[in-house]
Amino acid sequence: MMTQSQLVEDRLRRMILDMDLGPGERLTERSLEELLQTSRTSVRTALFRLEAEGLVSHNGRAWLVPPIDLEEVRQLFDYREILEVAAIQLGGPAATPSELAEMHTILNSIDMNSTPEQRAEASRQFHLKIGGLAKNEFVTRSIADCMNRLLRVRWIEIDNADAGWTEHRAVLQALQDGNVGHAIALTKNHIGAARERLTSALTARPRTLRARGIVVS
Repeated sequence: MMTQSQLVEDRLRRMILDMDLGPGERLTERSLEELLQTSRTSVRTALFRLEAEGLVSHNGRAWLVPPIDLEEVRQLFDYREILEVAAIQLGGPAATPSELAEMHTILNSIDMNSTPEQRAEASRQFHLKIGGLAKNEFVTRSIADCMNRLLRVRWIEIDNADAGWTEHRAVLQALQDGNVGHAIALTKNHIGAARERLTSALTARPRTLRARGIVVS
């Protein structure tokens, strides 16, 4: 059973990831205490935990939902590439039919009627399965952390977003064919292309983002 502090932490995390508390928004413990109808201690504990995840920052008594940092986004994609390539190198040759079938199921769960949130979650699950091939808890956990930190930008409309799903399927096909080298090359291309699609979307419409209350730095 979750404690009160954990419940507050979970709700605050969801509000930040769903942009109910937008990038650049200032927070106070008192306002959150009233908003969430909870104790100041629970709010403070939750904020310090979310700070460790990079979802809030503070200076003295002031708290802030950090702006979306373009350089951080680029670095997260670079880090993901290192991790996922390592996962395929370590576990790709021994990928089981069951593991590959799970990836196939994830990709088939998405169609033209899927919402951006459903697509983002399916993509997250697919990449976690890639990480799971390594059978290394630290690799899997690090990929999950990267994906979680990128969740704040999952809603952004990206031109040619369907290309990502074609790229996912190509990586899976290479793994099914036992062609680990090709799977690695495709993974590098996919993550690089995804980085460019997202950073282009973030830089191409600054006025639209500001109108939504979204701060990009």
